[in-house]
Parts: sequence; structure tokens; C-alpha cells
Amino acid sequence: MRKYAEDYELERTEDEKGRIKKKAKYVGDYYVVNVDEQDLIKFRRVAFLVLVLTLSLHIGAGFIGNQGMYQFYVALPYVFVFLPLYYFASGILRLPKDKRPYRRDEVELTFERIKKANWFLFGLFCMVILGELVFLVWFSKGGQNQELIFLALEAVAAIPVALIWRSQKSINIKKIDED
Repeated sequence: MRKYAEDYELERTEDEKGRIKKKAKYVGDYYVVNVDEQDLIKFRRVAFLVLVLTLSLHIGAGFIGNQGMYQFYVALPYVFVFLPLYYFASGILRLPKDKRPYRRDEVELTFERIKKANWFLFGLFCMVILGELVFLVWFSKGGQNQELIFLALEAVAAIPVALIWRSQKSINIKKIDED
């Protein structure tokens, strides 16, 4: 990843056979997270459960044969939810299991990625819910049971995302001074 290339230095050493070996050495800044190890493990478990719950509810809502999904203002946000959901998942799967000073790439590819993806994820869920409400109020012609089931599944999928977003606000990341 070229973004983090300036954080590494290439160290060259010669082995006993005269071959030059190259090894990357981290020379960038280190960061500390303000949670202890047990809370970090708990956050990781909860975030993984939120991911599984949200993914299953969102995919399950897509299998409902509702007429609202034929409208672009419902279908497009529904499909676009999968992009931040992917980044949310990749951030969760990279979360560290132990407490130690973290490198810049570890912090940005886990905690920061989860925070940004969560923000977009919640916004897109709100757009799906709003689009479905618009369809229900102005364009629905009977058969609202499937629409209400879809709306309920999307709303229930958005709630854990909002809760994990709120809980992550208490996690502060600070750069360790070189003093």
C-alpha cells in the first residue's frame, strides 16, 4: 500500500552466503487506543455480531417481493448499502485482539475504517427507509404487508449499526509522543 510507504524503511542485510536480504522496518508513528484489552475483545465480538445481524437482515429484506424495490429511490440505496457493509466487515475482521501500540496502517484500516463505513452505512439505511416510506405514502396501491415487512427489516438492521456507531464514539485514538 503506497499510502503507508513513508512509514517503512527498507533494511538491507547480508547473510552468510553473501546474498542481500531486504526487510521492512516500521519507522512511523505509533498510536494508542483508550480501551483496555477486555473491552477491545468485547467490542470486536459485538461488532462482528452486528455485522452478521445487519447483513442477514438486509439480505433477507431483499428477498421479500415488495413493489417498493422496483422503484429506483428504494432499490439504489438498498444496493449501495453493500459497499460500506464490505468496508465495515473488512475493518471488523482486522480488529486487533491485543492491546499494544498500533501502527498507523493498523489504526486507519480498522478503527477509522469502521467509523467511516458505519457513518455511510447508517445514512444509506436511512435513505432506504425514507424511500420506502415515500413509496408507502404516495405510490402504494394495496398489498402493504410486504412493504411493511421490508420496512421493518431495514429499520431493525439500521438500529445495531447506530448503536455500534454510538459506542465507537467513546474510543479515542491518540498518537504516542516520541518524547
